[in-house]
This record gives sequence, structure tokens and C-alpha cells, in this order.
Amino acid sequence: MSPKALLFLILFSIQCLSLYGQERPFDYQEVVLDNGLKVVSLEDFTCPIVAVQVWYHVGSKNEEPDRQGFAHMFEHMMFRGTDRLNETGHFDNIRKVGGNCNAYTSFDQTVYVNQVPSNQLELVLWLEAERMAFLKIDEKGFYTERKVVEEELRMGHNRPYGRAPEKVLAAMYGDRPYAWTAGGQISHLRKAPIEELAAFWNKYYVPSNATLVVVGAVKNEDVRKLATKYFGWIPKCDEAEQPECRPFPMDKPRPPIEIAEDKGPLPLIGCAYFTVGSDHPDSVALEVLMGVLGGGESSRIYVDIVKEQKIAQVAIGGSFSFEDSGIAGAGGVLLPLVGDKSLLMKTIDKHIEQIVNEPITQAELDKMKNQLRRNEVSGSTTVASKASRLGNYAVLFGNTDRINQRLKEIEAVTIEDVQRVAQKYLVPNNRRDIRIEPSTGGMLKSLFGGSKKSATSEEGPAPSEPTTNRIVDRSGPKAGALRPDDFPEKPPVSGPIDSVPEPVVAKKRLSNGLNIAVISNHEVPMVSLVMGIRSGSWTERKPGVAAMTMGMLSQGTTNQNAKQMAALLESNAISLAGVSAMDSASIAGSALTDKVPLAIELLADMARNPTFPKEEYSILTSQQIMGLTIMTKTPEYLADREFRRGVYGSHPYARTVTGEVSDVRAIKIDDMKEWFASNVRPDNCTFYLAGDITSDAGFELVEKYLGDWKVDGELSIPELPVLPEDSKTQILLYDRPGSEQSQIRVGHVSIGITHPFFSEAAVMSGILGGSFNSRLNKAIRVDKGLSYGARGGLSARRFAGEFQISTFSKTASTVDTIRTILDVVKTMQEGNPTDSELADTKTFITGSYAGDRETPEATIGDLWLLETQSLPSNSQKLFLSEVTKTTAEQVKDAAENLIHDQGFVIVVVGEAEKIKADLEAIAPVTVINEQSSNK
Repeated sequence: MSPKALLFLILFSIQCLSLYGQERPFDYQEVVLDNGLKVVSLEDFTCPIVAVQVWYHVGSKNEEPDRQGFAHMFEHMMFRGTDRLNETGHFDNIRKVGGNCNAYTSFDQTVYVNQVPSNQLELVLWLEAERMAFLKIDEKGFYTERKVVEEELRMGHNRPYGRAPEKVLAAMYGDRPYAWTAGGQISHLRKAPIEELAAFWNKYYVPSNATLVVVGAVKNEDVRKLATKYFGWIPKCDEAEQPECRPFPMDKPRPPIEIAEDKGPLPLIGCAYFTVGSDHPDSVALEVLMGVLGGGESSRIYVDIVKEQKIAQVAIGGSFSFEDSGIAGAGGVLLPLVGDKSLLMKTIDKHIEQIVNEPITQAELDKMKNQLRRNEVSGSTTVASKASRLGNYAVLFGNTDRINQRLKEIEAVTIEDVQRVAQKYLVPNNRRDIRIEPSTGGMLKSLFGGSKKSATSEEGPAPSEPTTNRIVDRSGPKAGALRPDDFPEKPPVSGPIDSVPEPVVAKKRLSNGLNIAVISNHEVPMVSLVMGIRSGSWTERKPGVAAMTMGMLSQGTTNQNAKQMAALLESNAISLAGVSAMDSASIAGSALTDKVPLAIELLADMARNPTFPKEEYSILTSQQIMGLTIMTKTPEYLADREFRRGVYGSHPYARTVTGEVSDVRAIKIDDMKEWFASNVRPDNCTFYLAGDITSDAGFELVEKYLGDWKVDGELSIPELPVLPEDSKTQILLYDRPGSEQSQIRVGHVSIGITHPFFSEAAVMSGILGGSFNSRLNKAIRVDKGLSYGARGGLSARRFAGEFQISTFSKTASTVDTIRTILDVVKTMQEGNPTDSELADTKTFITGSYAGDRETPEATIGDLWLLETQSLPSNSQKLFLSEVTKTTAEQVKDAAENLIHDQGFVIVVVGEAEKIKADLEAIAPVTVINEQSSNK
């Protein structure tokens, strides 16, 4: 190594190690209000936004065994409003300032997440305080929202392996907490009276069981004052007790868990061990242990069962902790028909025995420490991710400052620690063998065609719609809560932020035609790398070739074989892979700052020297076929595929990027070499670097490894077929016997991003189906409870755009849902939007601009869009300017002229026997199935 290169590497390393050396990487502040509410805040002024999260210490483990899903049900109810806020009020207020909000329920916690421009902090605190103190719990709201939850559950049940997790947990945990998933059971929710909901809210949704986390461009002292103002008056309530997960005795072997899978086509074989909760001192060593065993392509089990013995498609290994328990596991997904279950289990056992009896190597320890360090950095790149991590430590660890000890805990793990936890936890009497297997007949049907009917998961009659809307009164200390005199009557909304800082982009073009762009941001010691290729799957002559080619780039070069490449990447915690989309392709990844030179060197090696080895091609082909075999049993995939085919005809956009199973089987190595030689070339690429790197350093590194990259011949651009003309509305009904639910797509070909009416179309799309409070979602979910969600509008691609509406509903309400869609579209075309719809959608688009560009990686996305669409550099500013000028009349015109309601392609994936006749009243129906659609 030259003295200059050595100095360069040392400087990189010093930059990266500076983060690790900080005593308090998260310089947060924490206070507890008099009523018990914990408030955690962290200042971050890199972007004018703020993340606000409320963590309630309640999850599925707090539920009664006959009320599974109650915590998740209540998460939904928390958005139903108060006496001052209607059922879409939370979303309405967040969205109109350019923010976003959501929530999720897990085993130990329910979390409400918001992100808004930083001057809108008071708005979010007002909304969260409102529903903590005055949530409206009413019969009709519960009835509607329960139907929504049922559709969410059916969506999961309808997928391959959709019910496997709940069956495994039930078998493992029995009568202890964590014995069921957060989704719950439809029959349990149907039996619950509204009074139980109110009791749940009064018990768990109290200040002393909540943690408010605020991260962003706001001073800690301001957060403290505002939290006191908006939450400090809510009465103190009793502490909510947490259930304890009793340790499992290890006095005898445990029986295997055997699950019959009726939708998944491939066997999953493995074993699991009970371990420890998230705050236990052994948890980090267990992460290292299981990562060495089965995490990644260089792990022991993956190399053996996938690369060497070739008895499995994928290896699985890892350690997961709940708050009060944990699971470590290892396993694999068998090759169809030829996979040997006995041999797979023997191989896993061999590696478990070896790792128990023999220490791991220093290289394996170093690899896992590098990966865990990387995870610490990559999990701290946004205000939302920082807030999530702070909330996790504050609630589940019970000690927020553990976030600042994490790197030290990683560094402290020794080889001896890893062997100690292996010998402590990976013991026979602490183990459950797990087999998730389809029947032989089911496997053959899944692989080669045909479907079998499955029993419905619903139990008990559906409750009748309430004729009156009874509201349950508050009880306990909150019953006497009164808003203070200075508590605003309406949500306190501030004006727009005056200006948003624009990123500085340094550009350079090398003599071989390779463009380079560097976006410097030194907040965290990490750099994203993307070499964008302007050719995507649209350029291939055989479907799936581009995707397979890009996937093969990391599977061997003239300098590294696949095993060596995986070891180099994972040992240095470098993420790097080739991918193809329809419009473009890329080799993309990221690395900690001190590993950036190596990452660029390896990326250049993939781009210049792939060997397409036959053995790795065989493995990747098998993995692609496995993935597609599972996906083609997934209703969402089928609906999207048939919609593309129905809309785009012979155009490349009709294809799946990966190709279908028959396409993948037809791909030859020479096909990949031909596509690679024609498209992966310096004059067809732009290399982006974003993050903790200077422009000079970036230019120097890229030029060092790619400056002399030369190719022969001229770049050839294929001609595309003409897009199909609209035809009369038709319904393509994909018959999937046994489906509990129908997937629905409605749409047609539309305009691209360069169309002069694109800004008006964007506003129209936002009003129609761009958010929770859009017309589509309000009609289908909020008002009728027909679906978990509905979205729709125009989206632009490189060579065309499309108008699409997407949703799903149970079989019995399929036709009602489609009619509702058509009614909403008709109303959109016949009248102007309301003043509030127009104003709120425009301010959402303009107000979300800063948050959408929080990270350097987002800037890469913007720059690549401009390049692939051949747009001028000021296009985004022009777009925002046009949005602000859009009138109600222009929105109506866009709906009239750009939505062709007489030329819809309507795709339904569901049980044809039950819905075909009613669908024919809407439009002509063509029934297709797995055999007829296997093109």
C-alpha cells in the first residue's frame, strides 16, 4: 500500500472511531412529570423536522388468553377521535402540515409514531394528549374498526405460512405470555363488549404507563415545557402491572412442534431454544453466537447446507428477545422434492454441537462485532429511527441510558462469552424442534399447479351493526380530567417553514463517461454507495435476465469467488448487491466510513470482472424459483401481476422484473453475459456517494478503481413496443379457491412525469387515494370497514404512467368494495374538491418535502430520478411551485381527462364460484387460473 493510500485509510478510520469513542452518542434528556409520564428528548438540527412517538407499555402479552388481539384492536380505536376530533381528525391534522403518522402493536408495547415539520410539535402533542385523556369509545366505532382489523387478519391468513408464527408461539409458550401474536383471533374480538375496551384504555393508556419521545430540530427545554403544558394536567393513575414470563424448566426433553401448512409450498425445518429478555447481559453474546451459526451467506450453516451440500434453499439463524423472554433458532428451507429433511437436521445439529464444544474463531467474532457496530450506526440515520431506539431502551430495557452502553457491550463480548452462552442455552432440554410442512399432495399442487380449498379461520357469527351509538363513559382518575384553561380548543397549527436547506452535490465526469456525484453529510460515520445503470429490465430480450444478471454480480469475480466475496462483505459489515428494476438497475449498498475504500473496490470488481460461475448460477436460479413459487401463492402478487398484464399488453411493463418460474428456468449463462456486456458500462452509469465522505475523497476513490474501466462498442438502446390503447372496462377474475379475501386492482395506462398536467394529477391523486383521509380510504375503510386500507392515483414510470386503485376485502364484500371504488371515482370526476381537501393536499405535498429528503440516500433517489427521466435540475422546485398554484377546477379536469372510467382493467383475485355472477353485473368477466395464466 502506498504511503498516500495508507494515510487515506487512517483518516477514514479515525473518523469512524470518533463515534465509538463518544461517552454519550445519544445526548438525550429525560424527565418524569408529576403524573408519571416519562419524557425523553434529543436535539437534532440536521433537518427541520421532528419525530414524536408515544410508547405505551402494553402489548399482546398483556391480553387475556380469550381476548387475543385486544391490544392491536385498541391501537386502531385510538385513531377514532375524541369529543373535539372526528374519526379522521388525527390523520387530517398531521397530513395537512406535511407530516405522517402511524402506529404498531407488538408483544410488549404499542407505539404511536408521528413525524412533522419541527414547528408543528405542539400540534402533535395536542393530538396525543387528546386521545390519552378523552378518547371516544363508541359502539359504531368499535363495530367498524373491528371489521377493518378482521380484514387485516384475513390478509395475513391468506398468504403462504400466514398462520405459522402463531402456531409456533402457541406450541412453544403454552400458558405463558408471548403464546400468541399481536394480530389475535377474529372470534375473540367478536365476543368482546365495548366495556372491555374502555377498561383496557383506563388501565393501560395512562401517563405512568407511557413514554413520550421527541427527537428533532427542537430544544430539549422547549420539549419539557410543552410536554408539561399538554400532558401534565392528565391525572395520575395506578401503575399498570406487567405479567411475568416464568422460566421454563429444563428437566426433560420437549416434544417437536409439527405444523401442517396448507398454503406454503416448501418445508421449513429447524430448532429453537428459549433464551433471555432484551435487557439481559447475555443478549449481545447470543446475537454473536447465532450470527456465526446462521446469519448471512458466510455463516456456518448457510455455507454448508446451501453452498456445499446443496440440500436447502436458504439458511435461517438468529436471536430475538422480547422484554421478558427470548428465542434463538436455526434452520433451513428445503429444496423442493430433493431436499433431505433428515440430513438437514443432522447438519444443523452438527454445527450446534460444534459451536457448543469448540470456541468460535477470532475472525468470526470480529465479523459479528463489525456487523453489530454497523447496525448501531445504520439504525441512527433518521430522527424517527433515533426516537424508536430511545423508546425501546426507555420502555423495554427500563433504562434509557443503555442506548449509550450498547457499543461498549458489543466491544466487551469475548470468545469465551460466546461459548459460555452456547453451553448455557443450546442444550437438549431447552430445545424445540420445529417442522412446518405441506402435505405431499399440497406441495405438488403448489409446485405444479392447482389449489386446494382451506377452511375459513372465522369462528362464531359476525356481530350485528349497532342501531344506536352508545358511548362508554370514562372511569377511574381520568373520569375527572378537565382540560386546563390554556389548553387550545382546536389543534394548534403553525404556518409553513420558510425555507428548506438544499443538499450540496459535487459532480465530476471521468474520461470513460462515468459520472460521479458526491453528497457529503458527516452526521453519522456511514456512506451509501450506488452505481446507477440506466438500463433496466425493459432492455432485456428474455424476461428475468437483467435481474438474474445483477444478482450474479456478487457471486464471483476474477478476484473473488462467491464464498470469498460473502466473507469479505460480511466480515467488514459492507452491504453490497446488484439489483434490477424495470426502469434501471444498480449495484448499491453502504459501509461504515473506515470500510468505504474496500466497499468501492469490491463494487468495482463486481462491475468489471464478474465470472457468472455455473455452480452459483444453479444456486441462485433455485433460490429465485423458490421465491417465485411462494410468491405465486400470494394473492397480492397475483393481483399485481395480472393487472400489469391486463394494462400493458406486450410492453415490458407487463412483465415481472424477476420473470416468472418458466422464465427463470429458461435463462442461460450466455444470456446474462450478453446483457451485462451491452448495459453495464461506464458511459451508461452514474456513481453516487452519500454520507460521511468529502467530494475530493469520493472522486479519488472512484477514479482509482473505475477510472480505467473501458468497454468495446457503442451503447445500443432497444426500441419499445407501443403502449396499448384503452379498451372497454373488463374484469379479470383470477380463481383462487379457498380464499378468505379478494385482492382488487382497478386502473389503466396513464401519463408520465414529464406530462404538463402532472402536478395537477398529483394533487388529484392525493385527494382521491393518497392518504388515510383520502376519499377512497374514507369510503372503504373508515365509513364501511370493508378493508384495512385503500389507495389509488397516478404514478409515473420512465416510459409511461399508470392509474391504479388497490385494496382488498373479504369474499362476501368484494362486489360492494368495487362498486364503492367506482362511485368514488365518479364523484371525483363530477365535482370540484372541497376547499379543505385542496388546501390540505397541497400543503401536504409541499410540507413533506423536507422530511422526504432527510438523509443523503434520499438525495441519491432524487438525483437518479432526474437523470433517468431526463429532467432539468430544478424540476422538483418547479413541481412544488405548480402544486401551490393548482386550482379546484384543474383537479376536477384532471380527474375527468386522466381517469378513463369506461376503460378500466379490473383485476380480482378470489374465489370465482362465489363472486363471478355478481361481478358480471359490473362488467364482462374473464376467469383465469394458475394454468391459463402461466405465461
